[in-house]
Amino acid sequence: MRDVQKDGALTSVGALLRRPAVIVRHEVMVSLRDAGFDDVLPAHLGVFQHPGPDGQRPGVLAQRTQASKQAMNHLLHQLETGGYIVRESHPDDRRTRVVRLTERGWQAADVIDQTMERLEKEWLSVLGEETYAGLARALEKLADHFDQKLGAGS
Repeated sequence: MRDVQKDGALTSVGALLRRPAVIVRHEVMVSLRDAGFDDVLPAHLGVFQHPGPDGQRPGVLAQRTQASKQAMNHLLHQLETGGYIVRESHPDDRRTRVVRLTERGWQAADVIDQTMERLEKEWLSVLGEETYAGLARALEKLADHFDQKLGAGS
């Protein structure tokens, strides 16, 4: 895909974001498999996405991934069965459950973090510090916008 269309207009940002997202997912899955985490599925990556699931309520994780609570609970059940997480009562409200990473879950999260560090070093090398920093700031601004929309119930 080219950055500029035939009429000179830039390619849509959404289209340009798709390819890095696909590459990230692929590289993370390969790294997890290579590290022995064969039972982690692509659908589970949403649970592990930044800032991670530890201490979060299942409903918050569902919102972050744009999944239904039922779908998120299904993913959490799979991860619990695999020994990556446990669900326990919230320390301040026993009626509420929170997700906690187990030692195995932290190990998988470390593999994901190392993979992202490797990819980001590569991207920094390709883009240069100024462009990379500008891209990071722009994406943080978008993330804040998405968080505000979630908070508003949109």
